[in-house]
Amino acid sequence: MKRWNGIIAIALAAVIGVSATGCGKKVSAEKADNKSKKEVTITAATGGDPKPYVFVDDNNDITGYDIEVLKAAFDKIDGYKLKIETTDFGSVFTGLNSGKYQLGVNNFSYNEERGKSYLYSYPYDKIGYVFVTKKGTTPITSFEEAAGKKTQGGAGVSITTAIEAWNEKNPDQAIDLNYTESDTIVGLKKVESGELDFSIIDVAMYKAYQDEYNLDIQANEIPEDEAKLIADNLYAYYVLPKDQEGLREKLDDALKELKADGTLTKLSKKWFGQDTAPEDDKFEKTIN
Repeated sequence: MKRWNGIIAIALAAVIGVSATGCGKKVSAEKADNKSKKEVTITAATGGDPKPYVFVDDNNDITGYDIEVLKAAFDKIDGYKLKIETTDFGSVFTGLNSGKYQLGVNNFSYNEERGKSYLYSYPYDKIGYVFVTKKGTTPITSFEEAAGKKTQGGAGVSITTAIEAWNEKNPDQAIDLNYTESDTIVGLKKVESGELDFSIIDVAMYKAYQDEYNLDIQANEIPEDEAKLIADNLYAYYVLPKDQEGLREKLDDALKELKADGTLTKLSKKWFGQDTAPEDDKFEKTIN
């Protein structure tokens, strides 16, 4: 009798063990399934320029300061999967309007007109600008000194809109602005060759391109009051459609953490050689 009781006990234990294992697998599968169902893919669009903010590297991967900050932010956001696509600059906004993209990343500065149509995140970078001229020529240090001189810019880019605004307000001192979709380095090489009289880029870009190409050009810092002609403030932001309030809130929380834990400082020093993280008070309230 004891022998049969032992056999029955072993059999029951085996059945319970199989059942428990089966249940465990089922629960794990359900959890994994629920996680995949809850995870939302966020598609971010970028024009893929300018370097070192956004660019395609030798491995054909999109990278740069803006991209690394964005990836670090999404590592802190549960339930979202980040996908990054390159497109032409104008299509970033077209895609945001249509719902194809949920986020734009291109070192965007803030302007009131664009702020009427899009949400802006907390800033993740503070920017300074320079006039770039051919080495040996008379330096340009103000928009007034650039009057009558030739440059180029992409439509809708903050520097281009600043020149457009200057020309509208100062028709007798207008800058000769030519529109282009070419990369920033093309414009800098045209300055070096004399085809263009000057270019305007930010300090970090100038350093990155000079480190790589060592062009025969020179830079003069634009005073902050003149730099504000380029942007109402000197910070860079991610932009989102107006219906993405929830995503902006999560992104802002993540950016605030990146500021607090030193990640923004670490990444800016990596890419620019200096700390360009915005001040702490810039992470308290969104700009729009």
